[in-house]
Amino acid sequence: MKRRDFIKTIAVGGAGAALTFNSIPMKALGMNSVAAKLLDPFVDTDKVLVVIQLLGGNDGLNTVVPYQDNQYYVKRPNIGISSSSVLTIPNSTMGLHPALTEFRNLMLDGKFAVVQNVGYPNPNFSHFRSTDIWHTASDASTILTTGWLGRYLHEEYPNYPGQMPNDPMSIQIGTSADLSLISQVGTMALSFQDPNQFYQLVQGGAFSGYERVKTLAGDELNFTRKVMADSLQYATWVKQAADNGQNLATYPANNRLADQLKIVAKLIDGGLQTRLYVVTLVGFDTHSNQTNTHLNLLNQLNSGVAAFMQDLSLNNINNRVVGMTISEFGRRVNENGSSGTDHGTAAPMFIFGDLVNEGVYGNNPDLINLVNNNLIHQYDFRQIYASVLKQLFAATDDELLNVLLQQFNTLPLIIPQNSMPKKQIAGEVILNQNFPNPFNPSTKISFTLKQASNVSLKVYDTSGRVVQTLADGYMNSGTYSVTFDVTERSSLSSGVYFYKLRAGKFQDTKKMMVVK
Repeated sequence: MKRRDFIKTIAVGGAGAALTFNSIPMKALGMNSVAAKLLDPFVDTDKVLVVIQLLGGNDGLNTVVPYQDNQYYVKRPNIGISSSSVLTIPNSTMGLHPALTEFRNLMLDGKFAVVQNVGYPNPNFSHFRSTDIWHTASDASTILTTGWLGRYLHEEYPNYPGQMPNDPMSIQIGTSADLSLISQVGTMALSFQDPNQFYQLVQGGAFSGYERVKTLAGDELNFTRKVMADSLQYATWVKQAADNGQNLATYPANNRLADQLKIVAKLIDGGLQTRLYVVTLVGFDTHSNQTNTHLNLLNQLNSGVAAFMQDLSLNNINNRVVGMTISEFGRRVNENGSSGTDHGTAAPMFIFGDLVNEGVYGNNPDLINLVNNNLIHQYDFRQIYASVLKQLFAATDDELLNVLLQQFNTLPLIIPQNSMPKKQIAGEVILNQNFPNPFNPSTKISFTLKQASNVSLKVYDTSGRVVQTLADGYMNSGTYSVTFDVTERSSLSSGVYFYKLRAGKFQDTKKMMVVK
């Protein structure tokens, strides 16, 4: 059972329990998932998944090389990777492309897994359609308009967009969000190429302070405007995370993937609680002159991921992040007449991070028993999706069914995780319990900053709505006391409320009680 489900079951006397305080009836905290998330001293999950898209169809056989299989060199006499240059994999007859030196080091450190022969039944050889299949987690014959990550986030945030999470649910580094991040209610992602430019773009944006349109047709417009206006508020948190975060590793120059991963690492270190990030490396459609092109792409992948992993480790956030590569298909076994390869089927996926159960999963590719010169897949890519969601984010079987639309066996890719305490920077920020508590009509909330920081202090009701912003801006070090007064707030009923402090990378929430 997830911790949040446990809280909803037992909080304040159990599900459906009536709670009274001084004979005043109150709503049980456990009845509302938003309240549970605000109150819970444990983050529902502090884990992060970074999806790296290798667009164009990565050649799996020249990435994870069957160098001890003579058929490989028979079928690829010109573009096959020389056995003398292959980076050997311990306890395996497979090896890595010579560009993947850091991947091999991660493997030797126990932080890297290879899943062989990943694909799906009745494969499609169109870039567009196969990409959609991977993004939506659909069968080859089924057209879906929502993505697997979008559906997962909809399970986690069922009240969105009526109730906006405090942090972006997902971020794609790029100009727009992919289909994978679309849910039943629309996109679940922010997309930008630079967090500071994103902030400048939306600062004082067109959707702040708009007038409501009082017509039937205007209701839909008002709703759309609200969602956009609320979404734009994330720009402040994104910029603050970018300002607070550090890149302690040196990233390679002229590497578009490294540029994207550098932003992701900085946002995670800066305290942004976003769960999902999507980054992209393009150019894998290697129909001709593949050798040098593929070498360059794998060099970018290798050095970009290596810098990212080092950055996570130096910032002490390496125990939170898992990376995963996907590509819409592999390449055909036989090279073509242009020193390249054509669209194929199954290919390996990479999973990396400190939380990964290292090793090679699956059999070596069978280069003899082919279907139309293509490999036969061993694992459905949705098995990998299910494994990561279940083992990293503790997704339930019911949630997985709603996300992937059918049941899939999983692989033990992630080391079993327990709930972890919310990351707090000990001694730098202290949030005190309000006094008096319970109170009427006012109470004082105090906090201490050991160093100057951007600060936000907000009061929420049990549905997650902001009741009042008590502080929002840059503050010097010191101890502060803020008064929350309900005298002029006749609409506020007796009950439990929450106050949440965010200061740099620190955030904490406490509850208080109004008694009228």
